[in-house]
Amino acid sequence: MRWIKVILFSFIFSAVSGQSSDSLITIGHRNYELGDYTEAIKYLNQAAEVDGRNPEIFYLLGVCKSQLQLNNEALKDYQIALALDPTYAEVYFEKGYSLFMIGKLEESIEAYDKSIKLRPENAVAYVNRGSVKCILGDKEGAMKDWKKAEDLGAPLPEQECDI
Repeated sequence: MRWIKVILFSFIFSAVSGQSSDSLITIGHRNYELGDYTEAIKYLNQAAEVDGRNPEIFYLLGVCKSQLQLNNEALKDYQIALALDPTYAEVYFEKGYSLFMIGKLEESIEAYDKSIKLRPENAVAYVNRGSVKCILGDKEGAMKDWKKAEDLGAPLPEQECDI
């Protein structure tokens, strides 16, 4: 009976470890969408072992870790993703959020600046950058960003930047 368990474990392990990075990313992304970030991270780490040159893996790892409020760890994954693809606008966007969450507001704005430069149609990046500017006391900059977001079609609630 013990040999059957060993053989079964070996078969299951080789089936999982033999998967392509794309299939592991798909499973990880599916777990992310279901809100099971820990499980998603498990599969994305396996994907990174198979293909450590795919920036999407590290982007998704960062997003999952950010959802678990592990923003410092998320930032490390974002740095890897950006080293692999410095034009990945979504990574800069998420990096901006993680930097905001750990109180690095100036760096957060820099990340949003890069995201907007690469994807100027991303209305949410303007909303977020404007909000950080407001917190920092840049009322004019905040209002300008929020107006741009609204022009791009983002529905904005009543927002004021009273400083």
